[in-house]
Amino acid sequence: MTQQRVKVGQLGPLTKLAAGGQGVVFSAPSARMRYAKAVVYKEYKPVVLANVAVDVLEEMPAYLESLPFAEGMDLLSRVAWPCRLVEADNSAQVTGFVMPAIPDEFFIKMTMSSAVRSKTAEFQHLLNGDGFLARRGIPLTDRHRYELLAEAAEALTILHRHDIAVGDLSPKNLLFSLQPDRKVYFIDCDAMRLRSRSVSAQVETPDWEVEVVNPGEELATARSDAYKFGLLALRLLAGDQSTRDPNRLPAAVPAPVRGLVGAALSPVPAQRPRPGDWLPALSQAAARAATRAPSPPPRTTPPRGAVAPAIVTPASPVIMPPPAGRRPWAPRIPTRVKVISALALLVVVVGFLAGKMSGDNGPSAAGNRAAAVATGPTSVTATIAVGAQPWGVAIDPTSANLFVTNSAGNSVSVIDTKTNVTGVVTAPGMVKPTAVAIDSAAGLAYVTNAGSASVSLINTRNGSFAGSIPVGAGPYGIAVDSASHTAFVTNFEADTVSVIDTRSRVVTATIRVGSHPYGVAVDPSSHSVFVANAGPPGAVDHTVSVIDPALPVVAATINVGNQPWGVAVDSDTRTAYVTNHADGTVSVIDIRTRAVTATLRVGLGPVGVAVDGPRKTVYVTNHGLDDVRTASAVSLIDTRTGKPDSSIRVGSRPHGVVVDPGNRTVYVTNFSDGTVSVIGD
Repeated sequence: MTQQRVKVGQLGPLTKLAAGGQGVVFSAPSARMRYAKAVVYKEYKPVVLANVAVDVLEEMPAYLESLPFAEGMDLLSRVAWPCRLVEADNSAQVTGFVMPAIPDEFFIKMTMSSAVRSKTAEFQHLLNGDGFLARRGIPLTDRHRYELLAEAAEALTILHRHDIAVGDLSPKNLLFSLQPDRKVYFIDCDAMRLRSRSVSAQVETPDWEVEVVNPGEELATARSDAYKFGLLALRLLAGDQSTRDPNRLPAAVPAPVRGLVGAALSPVPAQRPRPGDWLPALSQAAARAATRAPSPPPRTTPPRGAVAPAIVTPASPVIMPPPAGRRPWAPRIPTRVKVISALALLVVVVGFLAGKMSGDNGPSAAGNRAAAVATGPTSVTATIAVGAQPWGVAIDPTSANLFVTNSAGNSVSVIDTKTNVTGVVTAPGMVKPTAVAIDSAAGLAYVTNAGSASVSLINTRNGSFAGSIPVGAGPYGIAVDSASHTAFVTNFEADTVSVIDTRSRVVTATIRVGSHPYGVAVDPSSHSVFVANAGPPGAVDHTVSVIDPALPVVAATINVGNQPWGVAVDSDTRTAYVTNHADGTVSVIDIRTRAVTATLRVGLGPVGVAVDGPRKTVYVTNHGLDDVRTASAVSLIDTRTGKPDSSIRVGSRPHGVVVDPGNRTVYVTNFSDGTVSVIGD
């Protein structure tokens, strides 16, 4: 898919920020990208440009744009990915590309010989002993080391899932953040390998070559990344820039981590653990590690003529400092380290060494509170195959048909819930279908098409196409108020909500709400509409807009968590539940007072939310990384206690969720599996 390019002159006044071997980085104040709050422009040097595979470079922004927004956000929260190619003003010659500016949190104040200075927080600064760290004023603890490694392992797992290999993985192109959370961020992403294709010839940083242990090994693969991650872990824990000897690990390093380091440095690629395989051991090690930063050594006066020993770090890469005062554009899911039992950890490590990694696929409970939801569905009773990258899900109680949007398949799967027989609906203009809502009285399913700025109508009884309605740019969410014959569509890229009269099938109003509206729900009692404003990367106005449809205007704005995605209303308790994707939390809102009454911790990257009023349960899909934590699970919240009770493992990257009001069965779309999990008694 060819992406629209921008001209150099469209970037605004260029200010040189940095220069390196490949080119020069400039500010791009007039550039506006879908995912990034602020961007910079990398202009290749002519000698480099001659060897750039432009067609491969163009695949990078094209791939980003092909992703669902949540997936794109996950990717860009970890990497400075190319967003758009740049052409010369007077020709079609590609000169470089624009990419997100480095977020503020990846700069650190370091104590230098002359003054305290702000520096790009390159990992190379951390690969030194405690004395160096203390002198530089870097408050790195042992716990921080394990948490940063867990973040890097998680980032690599996500990149590999996208068929992206870092290739030149080294402390020169990996940044870190210690405050407020431990995070990592990759730069120089045009050197990465997407779908086994490279923009330019792969190179390796000296002392980080995989060919040292396996001459002739293919560069820039998931296996070579696994080797270099092992080097990173060894050198960070040992405080050494260049060692390849696992015996240099400190005695306090736990045996499981020590074993993973040794296996990662194997010359046999297939024997190296995947980065995701490290997460249980790193989580356990972080929970038990010291939390005290190194203290500066006492000052001593060297003998006359003596020369102080120097600690040498590799040369710095091109850096791209953000404009002064700019806030971080992509706050991410904070690191949450959880203690797991030594027995469970031993099972994971032994399982890896035996070549058979296994995870917990059963439901978990939280103490004696589990009894509170014992009357509700407790396990997956069936798994139904649907289309590619299923997104939204809704059920028509009249026909008992379930509707699932296949965002990458440009189709809707229709499932007879009595027989689990599946059919497929396609329609003109059905491009990247996302949300789906049911008007049971009218016998219609409304499907938002994020790729064509329209809503498709499907007959819920026979699955036939019933027409389409044009709306705003990037429609991602929809809710129907059957009583008022109205539908509300969130236009993610236009920052608006389209109001549709379902009888005339025309848009009667367009309401400006917060930034990047996503989820939407209607309170049937007051007919108020709650809209979750996900906000662009770096925005600080993460809110819920409350629309009074009678006027129609935004009647109130409620502050919630970071990147609110989904919203659902419990009409029995007059409560709204909002999933905060980047926080791993759910905001609980009193509809009458329009105030947040609680913030509940759930799993990683929550997106979908649904309420089962009679059974006093809220279901939340955790769309984050699939590991031993609470991702790829549905969290259950007891509305009587207002607390999460348990979780149920489902398929990979669960997204949408709906409760069948007839039999209380719960249906969950699994984005990466192409399946629907059926949760029942």
